[in-house]
Amino acid sequence: MATQRMIPRTLGGAASEEVLRTDLERYRAIALESGASDVAIIPADDVTLDERVRLKCVVPRCIRAGETPNCPPYSPDLDLIRRALSRFSWAILFKCNVEPVEDYAPGRGTTKAEERHVLFFHQRSGEVVSLLERQAYKDGYHLAMGFGGGSCKDYLCQGLICQFLDSGRCRFPHRARPAMEAMGIDVVALINKVGWHAYALLDDLQAVPCAITVGIVFIC
Repeated sequence: MATQRMIPRTLGGAASEEVLRTDLERYRAIALESGASDVAIIPADDVTLDERVRLKCVVPRCIRAGETPNCPPYSPDLDLIRRALSRFSWAILFKCNVEPVEDYAPGRGTTKAEERHVLFFHQRSGEVVSLLERQAYKDGYHLAMGFGGGSCKDYLCQGLICQFLDSGRCRFPHRARPAMEAMGIDVVALINKVGWHAYALLDDLQAVPCAITVGIVFIC
C-alpha cells in the first residue's frame, strides 16, 4: 500500500493551536524513534541564559574554545541570543543516554581509534537536532532553530582541524550546530527543571548511573 504523503505547507504560514500541538507531539515521537531517551515539550521561556555558562568555556578553558565558528569567541553575542530566543514560544528538549560511561570518559583512549570514539559522545544529540529542525522547516516553521551538545568538531570532523576557520568552507554546513552551552544556555538548570539528572564524568565512574547528551529545537 502506498504511503500517504503530507500536503506541503506554506513556509511561515500561521499554524493553529491544534496543529501546533499535534506537530510538537509528532516531533516528540520522531526524536524518540531517532534515539532520544526522553523528550520534554517546554515553553521557550523555561530556557535561561547565563553569562557564567559562556564564561565556563574559557574558565577553565575548554579544549575546543576558539577551534570552531560555533564556539566562543565566535558564537553570537549573548544579548542577540537572548532577544532571539525570546521570540520563540515552544521548544523540544531531549536527552540521549550514552553508555557505557567508561567509554566516553575524558582522556580515555590508548589508540587513535579509541580516542576518536570518545569524540562521538554528542553525535546522537547532533543527529536528532538536525533531523527535528529539518522536519520542522518542511512543516512550515521556517525559523525553527536547534542546538546540540558538545563541539561539532568532535562528532562531525572527529577532531580534525576546523575547515571553516582554515578555508571558509565547512565540511558539514547543514549539520554543524552550536552547543547549547556555547549559546549561554544553562543546560544543567534546564534538565533539572524537567526532572532529568547529569553527573560529572570524573574519578569514580562506576558510581555514575548514566551519561547523557542533550539537545533542543525551538519551533515558533
